[in-house]
Amino acid sequence: MEADRLQRLIDEADCRALLMRYGPAVDWRDPVALEGLFWPDAEVDLGAFKGAGRDAPAFLLANAGQSLRRCHITTSVSLRLNGASAYADSGAITHAVTAGPDGGQTAHIFIGRYLDQLDRREGAWRFSRRRYLLHGALSRPNEENPGLAAMLKADGLSPEHPYFHERQWPLHDARQGRRNDDPDQ
Repeated sequence: MEADRLQRLIDEADCRALLMRYGPAVDWRDPVALEGLFWPDAEVDLGAFKGAGRDAPAFLLANAGQSLRRCHITTSVSLRLNGASAYADSGAITHAVTAGPDGGQTAHIFIGRYLDQLDRREGAWRFSRRRYLLHGALSRPNEENPGLAAMLKADGLSPEHPYFHERQWPLHDARQGRRNDDPDQ
């Protein structure tokens, strides 16, 4: 009984970690991390993309490449475990800055939620279904605050970015979608 409770806590932690890895994987345009998020046969509906998990990383990389910078925030996670499956409902706030043809920039904010099914297969949790529901969106000209001009900007995030390797995943290997501190895995 104690082992079952411990496994449930581990599974919940692994599911929450998967939900949280999605944003940085997209924001940094990290193809390796994106490949570890979805089961190949996953059903994915992001609005602009409807297809299989095997095809989602390519879409997400291309879509993220259309913005100068982006930031995905996952919040208010509600998670229900059921054996080797889990169901999640989480809020999502996304900010993106895109370049216009006139040289100006547009700031976009999307507010929505993800309805997910996560499945554990061969010891790893990944998305087997991901559905995005849009609550609202706002776009306006991006006017940088002159008082923030000296701050580093998150432009051009990718594996080639000079700060990419400063990101560390102490408990989870994004490439494998599982814990890397467990000697049994």
